[in-house]
Amino acid sequence: MYTHFVRKMSYRSGPRFGFLRKLINKIWHGIRHTKIQTRLMISFILLSSIPLFVTGYFSYYNSSNTIRDKISAYSLMLMNQIGKNIDDQLVRLINDSIAIEFTDIVQDTLLNYDKMTEWEKNSLQYEMSYVFSRNFSYLNYESNIMLVTMNREVITLYGDWNIRINLKDDYIDFLFDSAVPKDGVPFWSTVSSENVDHFARLGSRDEEGILITRAIKNATTDVRESILIIMISKRIFSDIYKDLDIVANTDIFVINSKGIIVSSTNPEIAFSSEYKYPLLTQKIFQNNSSKGEVFDMSLGGSNYLVATYPLKHADWQIVTTIPYSYLNSESKMHGLSIMFLGIVCFILAIILSLLISGSISVPLANLIQSMNKVKKGNLDVYVSDHSNDEVGEVARNYNTMLINLKELINEVREMEKQKRKAEFKALQAKINPHFLSNTLNTIRGMAVRQKAHNISDIITSLIELLRVCIGEGDEFIFIHEELDYIKAYINIQQYKYYNEFDVHFEINQEILNYKIPKLLCQPIVENAIIHGIGPAQKHGIIVIKGYRIDDKIKIVVRDNGVGISKDKLERLLDKGNDINTPQFTGIGMKNVNDRIKMIFGDEYGIQIESVPDFFTNVEITIPVFLGDEQ
Repeated sequence: MYTHFVRKMSYRSGPRFGFLRKLINKIWHGIRHTKIQTRLMISFILLSSIPLFVTGYFSYYNSSNTIRDKISAYSLMLMNQIGKNIDDQLVRLINDSIAIEFTDIVQDTLLNYDKMTEWEKNSLQYEMSYVFSRNFSYLNYESNIMLVTMNREVITLYGDWNIRINLKDDYIDFLFDSAVPKDGVPFWSTVSSENVDHFARLGSRDEEGILITRAIKNATTDVRESILIIMISKRIFSDIYKDLDIVANTDIFVINSKGIIVSSTNPEIAFSSEYKYPLLTQKIFQNNSSKGEVFDMSLGGSNYLVATYPLKHADWQIVTTIPYSYLNSESKMHGLSIMFLGIVCFILAIILSLLISGSISVPLANLIQSMNKVKKGNLDVYVSDHSNDEVGEVARNYNTMLINLKELINEVREMEKQKRKAEFKALQAKINPHFLSNTLNTIRGMAVRQKAHNISDIITSLIELLRVCIGEGDEFIFIHEELDYIKAYINIQQYKYYNEFDVHFEINQEILNYKIPKLLCQPIVENAIIHGIGPAQKHGIIVIKGYRIDDKIKIVVRDNGVGISKDKLERLLDKGNDINTPQFTGIGMKNVNDRIKMIFGDEYGIQIESVPDFFTNVEITIPVFLGDEQ
C-alpha cells in the first residue's frame, strides 16, 4: 500500500509534491528502522493519551468558562440588587434632607438667625434638637444633622449639642463650593478625622462617615445660600452586603468618580482613602454603563473578575472583585482529576503496550535468536511456540523447515560419503604405470646385479602396498596399519635410492589404535622422498612423529631435503603436485588436504612449513577417531 501510494505521488508533476514525498519516505524509513516493540508502544501511548489529553483540555476549558459565565451573571445580578438597596437608602436620605429643609423651624432660622441674640440662638438650638430627635432617634445611621448659614455659622439640628462635630473651616468652604452650584442636588462626600477639629465618640457611633450636603433655600427669598449637612455612618452601605458570601477572598466596595472609597467590608480597602488601583477606577467611570458590566482585569499581579453597577442617585459605583485563583480552583481540581486519570491511563497504556508488543516481539526475538544459532551451524534449536497467532504459525513453519533442512543435510552428507568412497576406490584403481614400470626395472636390475638375493623382500613390500590400494574393506584403518604400509613403501624406495636416506619413527603408542583414512600419510612421505630427498645432494633424513593433543591427533613428516620455495608453497595446497611427477597412488597433497576437510571439517587439514635447502615440515591434524562412521 505504501509503495503504491509513493508511486502514485511520483506520477504527479510539479515540485510541490517533492518535499511531501521526501518527508513521507523519511518517516517511513524511520519507522521501519525502529523495533516493532518500540513502534507498538509509541502507537498505544499516542492513541490512548492524545484523545484523553485533548478531551481533558477542552473539558477544563469549557468548565472554566461555564463557571466564569455563571459567576459573572450571578455577580451582576447581585450588584444590581445591592445597588437598588443602596439607592433606596440614598433616596430616603435625600427625602429626609428635603423634609428638613422645608420645616417651619428651619425656614424661620434661615430668615431670622442673623437677628437673634445669643440667648435666642441657644434656645433655638435646644428647640431644634428636641424637634429632630423625635424624628431621627429611631434611625441607626444618621448621627449628625447640621445647618450652616451663609455666614458659616453651624447650627446642630440633630446630635449631641455639647459634643458636636467641628468641621474645619476649609472643609466647610469645600462643601459650600461643591453643594451651592448644584442648586439643591445632593453632594455626596466622605468625612474622616482629618476633616474635623474634634470628633465626638457617641456610644457605638463611628468616627468616620458619609456626608450628604444640599444647598437649601429660604422660602421667602428663594435663594440657596445655606447648606444642610447630614452625616451618615459608613456602615449604612456595608451592612447591606457585609453578610453576603459570594466566593472566598471577594471584595465588595463603593467608590466615587474620584477613586475615593465610600464603603468597604475589607479593612485593607480603607474608607475615605484613594483606591490603590487607579486603572480600575478609570475603566469603571469611562464606560459608565447604566446596567453594569463584567470584565477581567489584572490587579496587583493577579487576575480578577470585576463586576460593577452604577448608583442612580450618586456618582458612585458598586464594585466586586473576584480572584480567578478561586474561580479556577474548581476547574483546577477538575483538571487535576483529569491529569490523574490521564497518568493512570498513560501507565495502563504503557503496561498494555508492553504486554501486547511483548506478545509479538518476544516470540520474534526467540525466532531471531534461533536463526542466529542456525547460522552458526546448530540445527537443533527449535522454537517452542504453541500460540495460534501468525507468529506461532511462523514458528511452527520454521521448526518444520529446520527438520527438513536437517534431513536434507543428512542426505547430502550420505551422498558425500558415497561420493568419497567412490572417489577413493577410483584413486585406488589409478596405480601409476610409470611407478610400476620403474619398480619392475628396479627389481630387474637388482636381479641382474645381485642375482635375486633381495627380490623376495621388495616384492613382498610391493604386494603389501598393492593390497592397500586396490583391496576392499573399511575406508578407515588403524594408525599402526597405516605405519606398516608406510614402512613397506619406504622399503621399496630404499632399494630405489640405494639407501641414500634414513627414516626415524617417533610414534606415541597411545595413538596406534586410533583410526585414520587409508593412505593419508603415504602421499606425504612420498612427496618428502621424491621432491625433498631425491633432488638433494646429501644424505636424507625423514622423521615421522605421531602424538595426541587433547581431542586431536598430530602426524608430522619432516625431511632435510631441498625444501619448498615461498611461491610454490602458496600454490601447493591449491593445485597439488605436478601431475607429470611419477607417484605410487597419484594422490597429491591437495587431495589429502581436501579429503581431511571433507571428512572431518574445515578446522582440520594439513599445514606446511619449509625453508629452502634446509627442511620441510608437514603437519597433519585430524580428530581422535575410534572407528564410528563419520
